[in-house]
Amino acid sequence: MYFDPKPKKRKEDLYDREKELEEFEKSLKTSPLTVVTGIRRLGKTSLILVGLSDKPSVVVDLRGVPQSREGLYRRIEFAMNEFFKRHKNLWRSLRNKLKTITGVQVLGSGIILSWGEKRADLVELLKSLESYDVVLAFDEVQYLRGPIGKEFAEVLAYLYDHSDLRIVLSGSEIGLLYDFLGVENPKAPLYGRYFKEVRLERFDHFKSRDFLIKGFEQVGLEVKEEVINYACEKLDGIVGWLVHFGLKCLEKKPSKDVVEEVLDEASKLSLEEFNKFLEKHKPAERRIFEVARAIATGKKTWSEIKAYLESVEQRTIPDSSLNRVIKALLKASFVEKIVEGRNIYYQLTDPVLSHALSR
Repeated sequence: MYFDPKPKKRKEDLYDREKELEEFEKSLKTSPLTVVTGIRRLGKTSLILVGLSDKPSVVVDLRGVPQSREGLYRRIEFAMNEFFKRHKNLWRSLRNKLKTITGVQVLGSGIILSWGEKRADLVELLKSLESYDVVLAFDEVQYLRGPIGKEFAEVLAYLYDHSDLRIVLSGSEIGLLYDFLGVENPKAPLYGRYFKEVRLERFDHFKSRDFLIKGFEQVGLEVKEEVINYACEKLDGIVGWLVHFGLKCLEKKPSKDVVEEVLDEASKLSLEEFNKFLEKHKPAERRIFEVARAIATGKKTWSEIKAYLESVEQRTIPDSSLNRVIKALLKASFVEKIVEGRNIYYQLTDPVLSHALSR
């Protein structure tokens, strides 16, 4: 069902991602590292789960992972144990080998990882899956930053160089994901290693409309054309918000008011996510907030944003300071840069966040 709010696991529930799915599956056959990118709520996790549905895979969800070795090891431990539950024969054949790995305690039906002085050897643990053709996927890997991010990137770099494991990474904060990959940093552990990028884009108006029409057909609901078009205009091709609108229409009569209700409800979630981002950028959080608000209220060019910020702060803002703020928003994929000839514009990637900040 298209309006299922959970990540999709079956191909028939995944709308119009045939091209991206084909790229993903081809990359698994030809590249040791596949990277799935796209802004929030476009269905990256769904694409990965559907693409791996017929393959043994360990999928580690790193959203909101604490910046510590304990946080990372707990997530890997959970994902490995979920994998062993699904593949009991593989678990039985691996048990004895796992007992020999430093920092790994083998239980009746799973493992416990140590993260202290005698911490688990992640390289040996993950490498133990190599002969079983297992795919390793790390969802929203850009959440790993600082020392623990570097440490884990070194693990992945070793596996890239010294194993036949296939690795999948995904991220919504695309600039930060590129930082993790060391795209422009020769000192980064993963620098220089080839990867295939599969990028998800938002739906255009036609696809958004078709998605809603087919989704409503699946649940036997008739919705007026004008309401569907209004939803497409306001929710701007973000799959997660289109699904939210579809589910809301199952609760009450579909109308433009329901679209506005979705915007208001979703705004709270978007603002919460944005505020978490701001908390990591003290003491510049107020300036970052005002720049995002400027863009949300129609200030699209550098000069317009700078003029707005100077009017708020009542002082001259150096270009370098504004550049750092915009760069931070771009890296986190809250803002995107639009180039039209010689003109450069900035816009928020999420229409719901734009709605929230413009009020």
